[in-house]
Amino acid sequence: MEYRVEKSCEIDIFGVNMMRKNKVLTTLASNIEEYVSAILLFLMFLVAFINVLSRYLLKASLAFIEEVEVNFFVWVTLLGIAIAFKRGSHLSMNFLKEKTPQNIQKFLTTLGLVLSLSVFIVVIYLTSVLIYREITVYRTSSMALDIPMWVYYTGMLLCSLAVTARITQRIIRVRTK
Repeated sequence: MEYRVEKSCEIDIFGVNMMRKNKVLTTLASNIEEYVSAILLFLMFLVAFINVLSRYLLKASLAFIEEVEVNFFVWVTLLGIAIAFKRGSHLSMNFLKEKTPQNIQKFLTTLGLVLSLSVFIVVIYLTSVLIYREITVYRTSSMALDIPMWVYYTGMLLCSLAVTARITQRIIRVRTK
């Protein structure tokens, strides 16, 4: 008995096209940094706008605004680093790179990526140690919102993990090119 599978086989479960849903999930996963950055930037704008309104209308500034914006800014910066590694758009010395042979270019690019990866592995390690100490020993909270500091540090850890994932992807792309 022989079975044949159609190439354009689309699975329809409860009226939901799974091929289309898979494409949406793939797009979401491959651009997660952009989406999270956009949400964080929008929240930063919204919170800053509310603070401006409160200053002019209530003649008082909201203390927690600065705390939220600073921590979100750190997260957005790290996500921006991940996006730049994904796109291969970090600054480089193109003039020097173009003057060297192809195999040396590949080596120098890989070396730079490996050094970047090692820096972020150290950042992940130190942030993990800091989170552990915050949870077990220090137990400090933020001044304005009284949020445990490990919450902010966890965001930094997750963003650093995204950076290491994108650097690793970039190394694989450079080495297989």
